[in-house]
Amino acid sequence: MRLRSGGVLGLGIATLVVALGAAGWAEAQSGLEAAKKRGRLVAGVKTDFPPFGYVDSGGKNLGFDVDVAHLFARALFNDENAVELVAVTSGNRIPFLQSGKIDIIIATVTVTDERKQVVEFSDPYFLSGSLLLVPKASTAKGLEDMAGKTVAVIQGAIQDKDVEQLQPKANRIKFGKVSEAVLAVKTGRAEAYVHDDIVVLTLAKENPDLKAVGKPFIPRPYGIAVRKGDMEFITWVNAELARMKKDGTYDRLWKKYFADVEANLVKP
Repeated sequence: MRLRSGGVLGLGIATLVVALGAAGWAEAQSGLEAAKKRGRLVAGVKTDFPPFGYVDSGGKNLGFDVDVAHLFARALFNDENAVELVAVTSGNRIPFLQSGKIDIIIATVTVTDERKQVVEFSDPYFLSGSLLLVPKASTAKGLEDMAGKTVAVIQGAIQDKDVEQLQPKANRIKFGKVSEAVLAVKTGRAEAYVHDDIVVLTLAKENPDLKAVGKPFIPRPYGIAVRKGDMEFITWVNAELARMKKDGTYDRLWKKYFADVEANLVKP
């Protein structure tokens, strides 16, 4: 399935709330019904965040979150292809949801108190801490060694604030895409790239000139997000996640995507 992409919207969460206004919120609260009337689910997924969302060499969209989107479509329409996948980034996924470009975010959204103010989160479906990706020859052992160093983070990702708080002496450089952050480390523009443990472990496996270091810090859950106040939709999402865990679907997806690194992960 081809992904429809869009530009990054430069709206922070606080600005977003003001921009939408009360009327905008009220008009955008029926994602489940809108999907049913449309005959397809419109889901925001990532394309540069393996193994959750990525595009293979043939242009096919793959990943844990992509599979979940297809499973949701099958549950809604008895057709796993009744889903339109929209490419999102950490920076634009919430604005895309609130503007109506997508019905639902299935894109590694870390649950935070700040984000809870503007979206409804599902029950956790993954638990992730953060690690550092560094050159193979680096002597860095963790974030404590990044004082005075340049650290790559993703714009809109939780690690931007985490690095600022935990290592204020680091110089943060922000990128829109994972591939850009990885290139910064490879070319010496940054000494390390900090992101979710699962993506760092995957990147280290795929790039023999890089390695993952540190102990996972500030583990937080991922949640699926719908528009604020859309309780019908989030209740349905939670029921589907519970069903997937009960019938073994979740365990099969876990083994499919995380079997080689599951020793480093915590299952929610």
